[in-house]
Amino acid sequence: MSIFTIFIIIFSFAIIVIGTINTLRVKTPDSFFVADRNSGALSTGGSLTATIIGGSSTLGMAGLAFSRGITGAWWLLVGALGLFFLFFFVKKIKQYRVYTLPELLGNWYGETVRKAASVLIAFAWLGIVGAQAAAAGRLISTFFPGSVSFWILLSGAVFILYTMAGGQISVIKTDMVQTALIVTGIVAAAFLGLSRAGWLGGLYEKLKPSYFSFPITNSFTFKDLTVLILVVGTTYLIGPDMISRIFCSRTVKTSKRGIAVSILIIIPMAFIIALIGIEAKALFPGISGEAAFPVIIKEVLPPVLGALTMTALLSAFLSSADTTLLTLSAIVSIDIFGIKKNKILIYRLTVLISGIFALIIGIYSGGIIPSLLLGYSVFSGGLAVPIIAALAGKPISKPAAMASILTGGTIALAGKLLSNNALILAAFGITIIILLIDSFIRLKNSVQKKI
Repeated sequence: MSIFTIFIIIFSFAIIVIGTINTLRVKTPDSFFVADRNSGALSTGGSLTATIIGGSSTLGMAGLAFSRGITGAWWLLVGALGLFFLFFFVKKIKQYRVYTLPELLGNWYGETVRKAASVLIAFAWLGIVGAQAAAAGRLISTFFPGSVSFWILLSGAVFILYTMAGGQISVIKTDMVQTALIVTGIVAAAFLGLSRAGWLGGLYEKLKPSYFSFPITNSFTFKDLTVLILVVGTTYLIGPDMISRIFCSRTVKTSKRGIAVSILIIIPMAFIIALIGIEAKALFPGISGEAAFPVIIKEVLPPVLGALTMTALLSAFLSSADTTLLTLSAIVSIDIFGIKKNKILIYRLTVLISGIFALIIGIYSGGIIPSLLLGYSVFSGGLAVPIIAALAGKPISKPAAMASILTGGTIALAGKLLSNNALILAAFGITIIILLIDSFIRLKNSVQKKI
């Protein structure tokens, strides 16, 4: 039995035990969805970080750096920017004792908008949960025989059962440990990969100068960065999984401290993960981008450290997958089907069904980053303007909010499916125009009333 197999067995066993132990503690929706709203600053920060550094920020982002260089770090850096702005809206969010982002939208814009937003988010988040499962499957398939689809299903089964059993209580309790594992594994892989490549001098000799250009290059332009800020950065500001961490926190102060902790971790991690992708390009130029991180683990790290790092990556996928799956199932059960009573069994069944659909999407998706961008584009394109306007204390009218959701979401989806960044930008532009027209109409009506 290889060291990798031993670590996988121990990790899976520990996850199942933790979920089982916490099953008996989950008796109310507060326990299942928001961990009794009792998360401290470190727990909030650790959970945010563990949620953020998932498949997209490890395999996916290392793959971006493999393809284009250090600018791949922007995937996480725009996330840090989004979290920075979230810091200023915490007090507004904590005013409401709700479970989901659509419930917030319902308070601001009414039930019709809440339902429309719920369907939009559920559609987007199915792809995001599927991408996390796909990342785990691709990682495991690097070390063990069997098809990627088989490992996606098996790893997906583990995180679905774990999430069903312990809910948010299990997630919050384990995320701090998982964050420590993730950071340790990433730093170790980057350091030993750099040593194997001949340090920075060796990288400069083997790769084009464009790999070290920052903040933009010929292959990653200012327009690309703008799209990334709008599509990905806004999900860290208004994303339902990010806001769910605020719901779980004890107070406004603990939320803010947790956000600060997360920002301080993910900024250096952005560059370190990008460095791993660059190292893989120098050492193994013939592999695929999304294989960059697993190959570094397998070929560069000593067996025990490699097994630890692989376990750390699996922790990253689990942390992101369980949070996004809980978020998705809360929206499906509470907002779409209106299950508001203490129905823990139904909530668990919703996790199971949502997880199965997400796994199917993960198996047939076109890769980690494409799947995530598809979900993020639909979500941000339709909901960014109505949510940010409400958080800023100036919600738009209900018809304008509905128009933003339908028009922005549809155009952003078309832009992503057609790989057309101009259409994605147009989606945001149109929702801003809707905001401006709505503001003008309300100002005009206000003036007329005074006259």
